Amino acid sequence: MMTVAHRHYIVIETLISIAINTMISACIAWLVFGGAASVSSRSLVLDAAPQSFMIVLMSVVVPGILTRRRMARGQVAPIAGPRPRYSLAARAIAMAMISAVAGVALHAVLLGFLTPEVWGLRHAIALKAAYGAVLAAAVTPTMLRYALRSVTEPV
Repeated sequence: MMTVAHRHYIVIETLISIAINTMISACIAWLVFGGAASVSSRSLVLDAAPQSFMIVLMSVVVPGILTRRRMARGQVAPIAGPRPRYSLAARAIAMAMISAVAGVALHAVLLGFLTPEVWGLRHAIALKAAYGAVLAAAVTPTMLRYALRSVTEPV
């Protein structure tokens, strides 16, 4: 059963993940698109695959490993319940692959029908930063719950 301390831990770690992944997304977008005055919607759609994969992968692996270390040191108590079926590595890769496909589809639908065909660089970077934040917010809490149940799970 999840306690108030577990909920607090998940909120804090999720906020940290959101902040880090927002900055990483903005920096990578600047590096990828930085030389251009504008960015096409098509480029933003294509960039969704690696961005989704990497942000989700890091939103699972980093908090998962840190949580397991903290549990091993006794800093965080595990959540009672059945252990997850799959290892941290398997969950991270599976979620990252699913997110890459879903991210491209989402970008294609939204950017293909609802937005201009060309974006200014600042707007493109802001979009990528916001998308990184949303991915981290969506994935991190669920994966932390799994990590908190993984007392003796191998990496």
